[in-house]
Amino acid sequence: MNAVSSTGDTPIDYAILHALEEDMAGNDSEIMLELIDIFLDDSPARLDSIGQAMEEGDLRKAEINAHSLKSSAATFGALGLSTLCQRMELCARTGQQKCLSEALKAARLEFASAQVALREQRAKWAKAAIQ
Repeated sequence: MNAVSSTGDTPIDYAILHALEEDMAGNDSEIMLELIDIFLDDSPARLDSIGQAMEEGDLRKAEINAHSLKSSAATFGALGLSTLCQRMELCARTGQQKCLSEALKAARLEFASAQVALREQRAKWAKAAIQ
């Protein structure tokens, strides 16, 4: 299996992100800021954990971390990242080290793009919270 790239032109599906805002934050921007911060802080650690697990030959640990990140990414509208995590999950489950390595490399790049977009959105919500 080969790694896939982002599923769209933008790293974030803003309709999903704004639906999350409506569902979770309502009128409280602070909640949305906290949720984004958690995702932005946790995701690099998950990607690192997948890489470390791969180096240690613990593909089950890689699979679990990929699964968790897949769900989180989808929640924030980072569908390209979620797709790559699904690929990593499958690669780990089927013992395909090269596939896992390629998907991890692509996921790191995709996260970097999603991170920029989410930080921009976070800045907007932070500004709105001040007003």
